[in-house]
Amino acid sequence: MANKLQSLVLLSGILLSASGALALDNYKEFKRDTWDFQLGTNYFSSEANYDSSGKKQNLVSGAKYTLLDFNFETRYTPRRDWSVFASGNIGNSESDNTVAKRTNSTFTEIMAGAEFMAYSEMFDLIPEFGLVVPIEKVDMNSDSSLNSEGVVQAWGRLVAQKDFGPARGYGWIGFQYRGDGRSYLMPWGFGAQIKASRVHFGGEVFGSQSISDDEDKGTFKETTRLTYLNQVNAGSLKFYSINPSIIDTKIYADIVINPQWTLQVNGGMTLAGNNAADGFHVGGFIRYSYDMASGYVERPYAPVNSPVPTQRSEMHDRSDTQLSSEKKVQQFREDTDDGVSQEEFKARPTKPPKKKVRPADTGDFPLQLKKKRR
Repeated sequence: MANKLQSLVLLSGILLSASGALALDNYKEFKRDTWDFQLGTNYFSSEANYDSSGKKQNLVSGAKYTLLDFNFETRYTPRRDWSVFASGNIGNSESDNTVAKRTNSTFTEIMAGAEFMAYSEMFDLIPEFGLVVPIEKVDMNSDSSLNSEGVVQAWGRLVAQKDFGPARGYGWIGFQYRGDGRSYLMPWGFGAQIKASRVHFGGEVFGSQSISDDEDKGTFKETTRLTYLNQVNAGSLKFYSINPSIIDTKIYADIVINPQWTLQVNGGMTLAGNNAADGFHVGGFIRYSYDMASGYVERPYAPVNSPVPTQRSEMHDRSDTQLSSEKKVQQFREDTDDGVSQEEFKARPTKPPKKKVRPADTGDFPLQLKKKRR
C-alpha cells in the first residue's frame, strides 16, 4: 500500500528541482501580473558513491539510501522584467545498511529569492539570487537518516537563454555559499527545449563543483563524519560529505493542459562526481498560473439619461497565452442644461464705426475732389 501511495504521489505531485533549490524553471519566462503555485515531488535512490578520486564504489552489500522530497513553490511576476519566488520542502529519507533501517521525515527548509531581466536584445541575461534557511540541522547525536544538508545557503547565478521559435537554449553558472564551514560550490548547467504543440520536451546537464575546502578536511573530524554517515545513511554521501562535486542529468516533458494548468514529468541519473552519491531520480509537478489581470473590467460612471458615449480601449500587455484586460474611459462634456437660455451669454456682433469726413476749413460743406481729366 505504501509503495502504491508513493507511486501516486510521484505522478501527481510537484518537483523539487533535481538541480537544487532554485527558482521554478531554469528557462525563465516573465508573464506580467501572473502568480504561479506549484506542487510536486522528487524521488532519489542510491546504492553507490563517487569517492574523492571520482571512482564509483558500491555501498555495503545490499545497502541502499532513498529520499522522497515534497515541495511547494510560488512565484509572483509583477512586471515583464522581474519576479520573486519562495518555497518550502518536506524530506522523507530512508537508509538500509542490511542491519537496521533508519528513517527521517521532517520539514527541512524554506527558500526565497528574486530574479530580473538585465539584458534582452540578442539573447536574455537574467541574474538570480536566493537564500535557503534550514529548519533541521545535522545532529550527530541523532540516529535518524539525513534528509537535507542542514545549513544556511545563499546563491547567485547568471542565466543566459535564447528563444529560437520552435526551440530554446539556456545555460547558467553561479556561486553558492554554504554555512558551518562547508565548502563553497559553483553551480552550473545547460539545457535545450523543443516546443511541440501543447507538449514541450527538454533535457539538461547540470552539476556543482566545490571551489573551496571544507574546514574539516584533513582533520580528525573528517573521519568522525564518515563514521556518522556509515551509521545513519548506510554510507551514502548524499549530504554532509567533504568537498562534494557532482554531474547530473534530467529529461522532462511539460504538458500545457490550458493557460492555467501545466503538468511535468521528469527523470535523470548522475554521471560523475567526487565525494557524492551516485543514483537516479524521477519526479514531476503540477502548476497553476493565476492571471491577476484576466477579465478585469472597470465600469465607467455615467449620469442617468446622459447621451455621453464611452470609449473602450484594450490593453494588450500580456503573453500569447494570457487574456487581455479592458478598461472603459468616460469622455468629459460640460453639462449646460440648467434651464437658463445660453443665448444671453453669447457674444453679440457689433457694427463697424462709421467713417467720419472732416469738413473743409473754408466752408460748411465737405471738400470734394474731382478726377483730373487728361
